[in-house]
Amino acid sequence: MKMKFSIMPSRAVSDKNLQPNVVRTLSALCCYTSANQICYPNQNTLGELIGVSRALITRNICILRDNGYIIDLEPLGKKMPWAYQRGNRYFVPTRIGDPIPPLEVQRTDVISSRRLPFITHNGGVWGGA
Repeated sequence: MKMKFSIMPSRAVSDKNLQPNVVRTLSALCCYTSANQICYPNQNTLGELIGVSRALITRNICILRDNGYIIDLEPLGKKMPWAYQRGNRYFVPTRIGDPIPPLEVQRTDVISSRRLPFITHNGGVWGGA
């Protein structure tokens, strides 16, 4: 896994409507969320990350969508020949009512280089040069 941390809506922790596996799916989604709160991980990738089937990920995403934890965005780019559709893109609002980023921001959205793995040059000890 590339990410060292993620930001997840804190309201999900105490939401009694969400089962623990749904919260785990949300936390897995948030591992791939950019600074603009946009993510587009493959559902198989999410399933492998938390050790569940793609079908369960799909069900959990529907629950998250129904409870306002994720909002579907229009996929960008080309559809791969073997794919059913172009892919999933989600906006994960940290607070209720967070505005969806404008399309110009969505088109240029990338994961920040600050969130990539920290590579050490001193045998894996943090902070050395």
